[in-house]
Amino acid sequence: MRDWFFFPAALALVAMMVFLAIRPGIGALPSGAVAGDGANYNKIAIEGDYLHKIFAGGNAKTELVDGTDNKTLLYIEAETGALRDESELGPHFRLAADIEAQFSGMTVRITVRARPADDRGAMQIAMNYSAGRVGESGWRVFDLKPEFSDFSFDYDVPRIEGDQGVDYLGIRPVVPNKSRAVLIERITLDRTGPWKPEDPA
Repeated sequence: MRDWFFFPAALALVAMMVFLAIRPGIGALPSGAVAGDGANYNKIAIEGDYLHKIFAGGNAKTELVDGTDNKTLLYIEAETGALRDESELGPHFRLAADIEAQFSGMTVRITVRARPADDRGAMQIAMNYSAGRVGESGWRVFDLKPEFSDFSFDYDVPRIEGDQGVDYLGIRPVVPNKSRAVLIERITLDRTGPWKPEDPA
């Protein structure tokens, strides 16, 4: 076989193999735990296609939907009695080990921009930051408004004890009966500074 034929054919074969290897990832939506950028952990934003990183948990329904102005929104729906109290057993975002380490011992402001879904819209939304075995914020409940609005709370993230685990941010509609749904536009985690434990009395 002459070189003028062999090398171009070999190059084309290698290119085809590389394409076939990466093809499953082309156009795939982001998934897995939410991680930082390795440089700035003062503000972590989850929006657009990155809202796909949610884990449905329990019997909740989660999906990305199109909103106005070409915005990607997260739709979360649950039926009454379908979700348990633990954040990871309902709709939640896993926060990767790098965020857990950066948020350890820090006050973090959690802000969710949300509104009721058009069909079976919830009247309230609940959020919970869980640091696993070292503590959690508890469920914070907010009254939703007809339009997209920001709902925030501050949480003093406990310091890491022992091996690192995974932190969770649970988000769900409050479901008094039947089923309820919410739309999420954006989630931000702002690290506002270190917190100091209260002095013993």
